[in-house]
Amino acid sequence: MSSSSIRYDISTGKRLLRALPVIIGYIALIIVVFLSLPESAQRIPLESVVVIGIIGLFRYTWVLTHCVRAALYEHYLYPKLRFQADQLPKSKRMPNKLFFIIPTYGEKPEVSRKMLNSVLDEAARISSKVIIIVNAGSDADDEVFRQTFDARPRVPNVEVKFIRQIGGKRQGLATCLAHLMKEPVDVNDALVLMDGDTVLGKGILDKCLPFFISLPKVAAITTDNISVTTGNWMYRKWYTLRFSMRHRMMKSQSLSRQLLVLTGRFSVFRAKECLTHEFISYLENDRIKHWLHGEIKFVTGDDKSTWYCLLKRGCEMLYVPDAHIFCMEDSGREPFTQSIKKMHRWFGNMLRNNGRGIRMGPGRQKPFIWWCLVDQRISIFTSLMGPVAAIWGAYWISPAYLIAYGMIVILARLLYALILTIEGHRMSFTDIPMLLYTQWVGSLVKVYTMFHLHKQKWDDHRDMSDTAGEAIGGSSLVSLIPKMEMALSLSLLVLFVSAVVGVK
Repeated sequence: MSSSSIRYDISTGKRLLRALPVIIGYIALIIVVFLSLPESAQRIPLESVVVIGIIGLFRYTWVLTHCVRAALYEHYLYPKLRFQADQLPKSKRMPNKLFFIIPTYGEKPEVSRKMLNSVLDEAARISSKVIIIVNAGSDADDEVFRQTFDARPRVPNVEVKFIRQIGGKRQGLATCLAHLMKEPVDVNDALVLMDGDTVLGKGILDKCLPFFISLPKVAAITTDNISVTTGNWMYRKWYTLRFSMRHRMMKSQSLSRQLLVLTGRFSVFRAKECLTHEFISYLENDRIKHWLHGEIKFVTGDDKSTWYCLLKRGCEMLYVPDAHIFCMEDSGREPFTQSIKKMHRWFGNMLRNNGRGIRMGPGRQKPFIWWCLVDQRISIFTSLMGPVAAIWGAYWISPAYLIAYGMIVILARLLYALILTIEGHRMSFTDIPMLLYTQWVGSLVKVYTMFHLHKQKWDDHRDMSDTAGEAIGGSSLVSLIPKMEMALSLSLLVLFVSAVVGVK
């Protein structure tokens, strides 16, 4: 299996060889720092470090659990599932019908052309009747798609329709699904929901669609994401690393035959599961009740709504690691701000759905997936305990606390980056700081987002939905309470750490 995945374009040996200078460089840095420590640094009290270390051990054990599960899925379970799908007769590998719904708004014309050409190329490779619905937000967007479609030779099995997007992406998806409810579908027919900035990898349909025939309980499939990012080089490194981490997490979750999200960039569904009033209602009108803000209607996070609807039904979901898409991204003129916005949107979608997923319990969902939802809440604060403890100890007891913590952190992240390298990632010197940025800054963003669930925002180019999720009106007290909650939670974290670490 791994040989056919784009992540394994060079051998593991070559990836490790390229990673060797990075590993040697960081280990040399640790040795130099350690040898430079004064004798007094060896006499710092370590009792408190043990307590914080126990919490760290829990985090590292959880990471190791995901690594082991990912390896089991990739090298044991998935090859069996792939073999089973590949044994289907050629005449039965594909569904009778395949539907594409592609919402898009304000994308760059060159991105839209690449996306549609990739969809048409892949549709031409299969025998299914393919109906592509372009759900664009303007006449200009429609014109780009029409020109692209008209410039290509006609494919007999492909039909393209245009349905105008009115009221944002969610409403557009719901309108398209309602239109397709008039179509007769078989049990194995499939439906793709994908973004307008996604380019399909070669053979993706041939790799994914047979699973709906060979695995009757599977209701949805998502695939590996490959970053094709323009702009700031640090942003590109960060985004690539994010997708390497996603690849491992998805494999680990898929060992339980369920996932934590059905990625909106590209996911394939069993059509009969989507063409229902319940599924459409979750896309069109999904919301949660909040004690302070009342009902919060979801603007972003359609991929979480589709996931939750299927999770409630106890459906199986699968990650296909050897099928991939290319995600066309741009860092913009402010890459740091852009990364914060991305995390705010991702974590907001996660946290708005996390609570109701936990409340569902481990009955309808697999126990491991339920515990992953619980861990999403726990990790918000446990990820911050280490750096807070190191800073506290350095200020009140000895600067050696901070130095010792720094060496431990580098070693742990180096080992983690090495695991990602074995799984297909190409290690670089920026991986360690990018991992720490993702963990520490990401945790702070989660803390903010957890108390501001009513704030939702699309990417900058999707102007029509930018303010749809913002709170309207409200007293100054209502806007002050979330800030007080956030300050209280962080104060309690510092209080706990100070009680454990103590002062001189």
